[in-house]
Amino acid sequence: MNEHENPPQMYQPPGIDTRPTSGLAVTSMVLGILCLCFGPLALVPLILGIIGILTTGANGQKKGQGFAIAGTSLGAVGVLGSCLSVGILLPALGKARQQAQLLMSQTQVQSIVQACIVYADNHDGSFPPVEGWEQALVDSGLIGQEILVSPREDGDGVSYIYLGGPHDYDASRIIVYEDPKHGEYIGVVVGFADGHTETISPRIFEEMLAEQVDAAEAQP
Repeated sequence: MNEHENPPQMYQPPGIDTRPTSGLAVTSMVLGILCLCFGPLALVPLILGIIGILTTGANGQKKGQGFAIAGTSLGAVGVLGSCLSVGILLPALGKARQQAQLLMSQTQVQSIVQACIVYADNHDGSFPPVEGWEQALVDSGLIGQEILVSPREDGDGVSYIYLGGPHDYDASRIIVYEDPKHGEYIGVVVGFADGHTETISPRIFEEMLAEQVDAAEAQP
């Protein structure tokens, strides 16, 4: 055989695709499977799958269009699932945040009421005066300044409203309450003279507060 002659070609049965498989197509499918439940990461197999589809097929240089289609489909499902998950999770996260803030506010009101009771024990049975009550409790070392700022504070500088009055352990008498605007949708955190706290609906709280103010004005 002449060394310059072309080497014989191997016989290839008709219908066999001898093109190399597209690495992008295979990668797209594998990542699509892995990222199906990982939200935004599913964008990767989606993009790779689209590129894989464009570079494969009957006229492409490589084969593997099925892998590319599978990767694109899995990526699209992952992205769609991510959007649905965000729509479900955001309201749940918002509600969880509100509940956490409410719990913290309840703890702070409880601390303020208990501090008022201790203050009264040390001042002949008198709660702090309405004027300057915050500083009186802080200066007495009964609470820290951070306790006086509600986690639900809306920027107007009003966190808790103090009514004061005699220290009589009346379980129905309001001593301090959180700014009602903070509890418009959940409830108003209220501290009572006997030391307990409650979260009360805004409507009922307004009725309770009005009754207490009317009763105080009716006293001689």
